Amino acid sequence: MIGLILLFGFAVSASLLWLCGVLFYVYAKIGFPNLFALPMTDLTMLSATAFLPVIFLWMAVSLIYNVITLKKQGTTITLLLTQARRSADHAEAMVRTLMETQLQSRSAMVLQNADLFINELNDLLADIVVRFGLIQPAHTELVWQRVGDGNRWAFCKVVLNNAENSPKFQDDLKEQLRRDKILAHAVRTFCYRFEQMFTMLERHDIEHYLTKIFEEGAMGRVYLRFVEACRAVERIESQAAEATYAPDPEPEPVEEEGVPEYEIPRAEDVSSVVAEPPAEEERMPEREVSRDRPSETAAPFGFLRPTR
Repeated sequence: MIGLILLFGFAVSASLLWLCGVLFYVYAKIGFPNLFALPMTDLTMLSATAFLPVIFLWMAVSLIYNVITLKKQGTTITLLLTQARRSADHAEAMVRTLMETQLQSRSAMVLQNADLFINELNDLLADIVVRFGLIQPAHTELVWQRVGDGNRWAFCKVVLNNAENSPKFQDDLKEQLRRDKILAHAVRTFCYRFEQMFTMLERHDIEHYLTKIFEEGAMGRVYLRFVEACRAVERIESQAAEATYAPDPEPEPVEEEGVPEYEIPRAEDVSSVVAEPPAEEERMPEREVSRDRPSETAAPFGFLRPTR
């Protein structure tokens, strides 16, 4: 700003001094009465000498002024771009912080509701152990009391203890699942709920602490036994279905010794066959094909995976 003031002051002072000098020269050498009596060429040369330097001076001043103004505007635009970039970075950081806060709050809500998932699975396990005959219905209150005292895996321990003490536990479980559809449905529901809970915890548990507890703990081992039994039952049922709906093999032609395979009938035999009235053909009853045939690719329950 000070530079512009000095520049304009210098230009104005130089212009006034130059014009005053030209007027003094005209007054001293030519005289104002004789000024307009000069020829046109001399008058033009005098006007050019008087005004051209002033014009060039102000053109230079205007050029310098434009350069300074453009430089100042460039600096201002650079500052604005820097400020806009900082504002964008700040807004991005705020959005990222907000998203992380929402994710953490959602994860905290899911982890806090883990007790609800455990109670749901314990409820299913209570029905399963009673239906399977591992404990009496009257004894479930004692097991629920142990769960309320802090032993959340009491029903899981019932299943695991029976599995360890009985070498035929897995075979008995498979046979019972084949016979008892209600028990099979409860076991499959337990596996499905466990997979849902495990997938949700794996998505929201950043430290993977609870997922390891459920995967490697008592409930994860019970889940693996149930999954193995359900898959074995599905495999047996699919094999039985394939055997039931398999086509009957066609009988092979038997050739007697001394009798040719193809014999050309005689004319008498043909006439006798034509003369005889055709007997009523006995139609074999068609075997009805059930529409509820299980598909080889579709399974009644698709397990996600037994373990990681």
